[in-house]
Amino acid sequence: MLVLKRDPVPAKAAPPRDLWTLLAPTAQVRVCTGDDHEEGVVPKGSLALLLPGFGHHLKRVAEDQPFGFTALQLDGPFPEPLVSILQHPPRKWQEQSFAALRSQSLKQLFGLFTQEMAHPDGLQLMTRELFLILLGAELQRLTEKEERGRFPYRLNRSTLQLVLDHMEAHLGAKNAVPDLAKLARCTPDHFIRLFREATGTTPHQYLIERRLQRAVQMLSDGERPSDVAVQLGFYDASAFTRAFKRRFDVPPSKYAQEAYARQFPKKA
Repeated sequence: MLVLKRDPVPAKAAPPRDLWTLLAPTAQVRVCTGDDHEEGVVPKGSLALLLPGFGHHLKRVAEDQPFGFTALQLDGPFPEPLVSILQHPPRKWQEQSFAALRSQSLKQLFGLFTQEMAHPDGLQLMTRELFLILLGAELQRLTEKEERGRFPYRLNRSTLQLVLDHMEAHLGAKNAVPDLAKLARCTPDHFIRLFREATGTTPHQYLIERRLQRAVQMLSDGERPSDVAVQLGFYDASAFTRAFKRRFDVPPSKYAQEAYARQFPKKA
């Protein structure tokens, strides 16, 4: 993690490394990418979070308006929840390649940390870890606020159907909440809340119910319980048996036998 201060700087400047960068300009600046395409403007008094991989550089809004900046280059490993935010940033941040953040809490945290870095004794490991944890918590709050603006009350019908179709097509896969949340363009915690509001159950409970309903169909078609357990992603045959019996009050082996008997009754 580095701190960089320049004031004033040339009309065009950039932080020295292409990592996640938290930046505080002294004046309004334009954020551009490597091909000189303007991505947007960071207002005075705001922080900018620059995503890696875009070759950002900063330019003056007006030729006679120099600016300075303080930049923190974020270099891992990162603790939770920061690592989740950086791995799955909001869609808007990805589209713009940066985020302009007006959070007063984040600005105060940024200022305190940069002061600590400038201290003659240097930065303490505990201070760094505390900063990253608090940074992650504040970015998570901002992320959830932004996603609530995108989906204020519930998952819209098309997004919910996209998630349900994905789960249905991959019933035997892990269907991890972070992956499903990415489809819905929101954070995992927010996705669980929205999914419960839309369906009345959690993603995990919904997935188990759909697996068991599919299991009934497969057993009725003559497939062996052990094969069904594997195909539908249960941990093992005993886990499948427990879940099936809890749901239908009969073990899958007996259900398969009864289904076979119904289809092929013995002749008198």
